[in-house]
Amino acid sequence: MKKFLALALALAAALTWGLSAAAGWDPPEGAVNAEAVVLYNVDTDTVVYEKNSREVRAAASLTKMMTALLLAESGEDLSATFTIPEGLSEEFDRIQAENGSDADLKIGETVTLESLLYACLLPSGNDATSAIAYYLGNGNMQAFFDRMNARAAELGCENTNFTCAHGLYGLEYGNHSTAWDMFLIGRAFRENDLLMEVVTQTGYWMPLTNMHTTPESADAPEGAAYYITTTNVMQLPDQELYRPYIRGIKTGFTDEAGRCFVSSAESGGMTWLLVVMGAPIQLAEDGFNWAFHTTADLYDWALVNFWPVALPNTETPVASVPVKWCAEADTVALYAASTLTTLQCADSTVEVVAEDVPETLEAPVQAGQAAGRAVVYVDGEAVGTVELVTAGACRRSAWLYYKEQLGPFAPAFIAAAVLAALLLFGAARASARRRKRARRAAKTR
Repeated sequence: MKKFLALALALAAALTWGLSAAAGWDPPEGAVNAEAVVLYNVDTDTVVYEKNSREVRAAASLTKMMTALLLAESGEDLSATFTIPEGLSEEFDRIQAENGSDADLKIGETVTLESLLYACLLPSGNDATSAIAYYLGNGNMQAFFDRMNARAAELGCENTNFTCAHGLYGLEYGNHSTAWDMFLIGRAFRENDLLMEVVTQTGYWMPLTNMHTTPESADAPEGAAYYITTTNVMQLPDQELYRPYIRGIKTGFTDEAGRCFVSSAESGGMTWLLVVMGAPIQLAEDGFNWAFHTTADLYDWALVNFWPVALPNTETPVASVPVKWCAEADTVALYAASTLTTLQCADSTVEVVAEDVPETLEAPVQAGQAAGRAVVYVDGEAVGTVELVTAGACRRSAWLYYKEQLGPFAPAFIAAAVLAALLLFGAARASARRRKRARRAAKTR
């Protein structure tokens, strides 16, 4: 089911949108090997494809997007340092017991918030993520989880509950979300420049600290201890599934959640967001996980088959309407006040239809006067409307106006005129007879 979301790209006119669907937008057979998917075009605010998007699922490390978002939005100085407290010892031990990924952080180690952010997002370090939660929660992890849930609610998430900062703990512990809610969180994440700067990097040098006192490799730059790399292989040029259009964002994996990946893409002047959840745990024959394959297949399909279209054409009249009492013209052309941008695919049928146009307009008509609306249909479904306005002004003709206004009274005016004429004629004849008698009387004298 493909759904168009509301978008108002026009600057002047108010656009009225409704959630609607388009037929024939299904991806190629075999492209989707995942339980839940949302494919979204940012430029037109259009959901091109979704599958089981409201199904509650374990979120795995996609959870870390919210933790990173809260740090980025906190206003904290990322150069500030934080010493990982003894209070996180039990959490760090549990991460190790669960075989969770980590960034080799140590209890008692003093690190910058910037290093924690990179360690959270690139190698998906559960230890770094827990440290961020502890820091922002002032030592109260539950307080931080409450902040996560409050922010999710602000973004419109309706089926999300966070009970940990990293997602290593799943449904049994109440940590869950949906592909749709992860799309909402991913959209906010993508709009944050700091976070996108982080996740578009392929790696990061963790600095020397009180616990990492010597470089672990000979090529380490000055002041660096070790290198952490992204789990997003689609950003690595030496990988078979490398796609130059990929811009982040976050991978995730647990046995319960399956393979997950939220990604952004930029190509051909368009920006996309894709959520893939519940891809098979087993790797494909080429050794890559199916979340990456599904991502590659969906983007490769969408980038070729879809493009934005600005409609209606503001230079071409959409309709015309009769105008009364104007001597210069019988009709006035109606133009779209602005355009809206919608997504079109190769097989789409696009139509612009004038609706709610008045039967007639009465002069005087002002240039730019509202007169109905133009509805844009894609594949038979309304995707948006723009206001229709008159092309030019039409002056009122006093003669045409009063002629029409007085028209109903014409018979009475004619009758009155005839009666007046008869009366005048009668009066004139009577006057003539009187003058004639007067002349006769004068002659007899």
